[in-house]
Amino acid sequence: MSYEIQEEPKEPETLTPEEFLSKQRASIRKKSYWAIGIGGALVFLSVGAVFLVLYILPEQLAGGDSARSVTEILFKNILFLIGLFCLGGGIWGLRHANRIKIEDYIPTPEAVAFLEQVRETRPTYTYFLVGAIVAVYVAQMVTDAESAASGGLPRSIELAGLVKPLAWQGEWWRLLTGAALHGGLLHIYFNSQAFLGFGGMIEILANRAHVGLIFLLSALGGSLLSLVMLPDATSVGASGGVLGLVGYLAVYGQRRKTQLPPDFLKNMLINVGFIAAFGIVAWSIIDNWGHLGGFVVGAVYGLVQIPRGTLQDPRRVGTVVDALGLLSVGAVVTGCILVILLIIGKITFS
Repeated sequence: MSYEIQEEPKEPETLTPEEFLSKQRASIRKKSYWAIGIGGALVFLSVGAVFLVLYILPEQLAGGDSARSVTEILFKNILFLIGLFCLGGGIWGLRHANRIKIEDYIPTPEAVAFLEQVRETRPTYTYFLVGAIVAVYVAQMVTDAESAASGGLPRSIELAGLVKPLAWQGEWWRLLTGAALHGGLLHIYFNSQAFLGFGGMIEILANRAHVGLIFLLSALGGSLLSLVMLPDATSVGASGGVLGLVGYLAVYGQRRKTQLPPDFLKNMLINVGFIAAFGIVAWSIIDNWGHLGGFVVGAVYGLVQIPRGTLQDPRRVGTVVDALGLLSVGAVVTGCILVILLIIGKITFS
């Protein structure tokens, strides 16, 4: 005869408000220390690498100012800039951990009911849009690998990037095709991650029809402002469209404060602040005008579309907007397919 020993089910852990707040602070501090460690390592390695190269190849600085040359090299190094960004974020996180209150984690009854209704939403449109942009980057890697030895602009950017002098000469389609291209693996990674996060959030909190419309209009708005303010530069990337999603969510957070978690608007404003700060620090490699143009277009779209009254459901859209949303996603995906065919040499734009 055998006997089974049955363990009594454990009751869920119950925390006092003070204990819960202490755990949240500890979690934020842990992430902040990781960010400081990673950021410090990237900055140290970047600075060390630059000085090592300049020490081994001093002739590259002939006739120039060493300190100025080191600064210019560092601020064009994406790893160094990411390191600074991580350091700043980690230091801010430690400060934030000491300032949070229990009220920051207590949603209103309206927020609980609203989030309960939308939790089953799947960000379908966002997946299609990000997938199309990633597919373009894969085609870029193939095309640019074949022409890497030629020097100058990568072949893909030369063919479809927002090369401003060519746009001024009448190749206006570059205002949109440039948003489908990216300048490197880190560039496409960060833009894709941001797009997945912010685009998915819009599909959950508002309506999926808005994602394609906001991205398309914001990408165009960012390209136009960049064209005017930086008429001789070359720009690529979906950042203008992604910043449009951020601008929309910032307006959404302000107008729907009672229906969202208490820290939603604060987190959106923090995102805006960090993006702006990173753009200022990395001004030599980032098109801040493209970012600003996209953000403004997204914010204006939000001001027009998001109802002021909390009794109106922001997720409801009319047939026209629903159709335009589907068409905008189709336009972006089709545009990405055409860009792929262009850069691999199957078609030409005249």
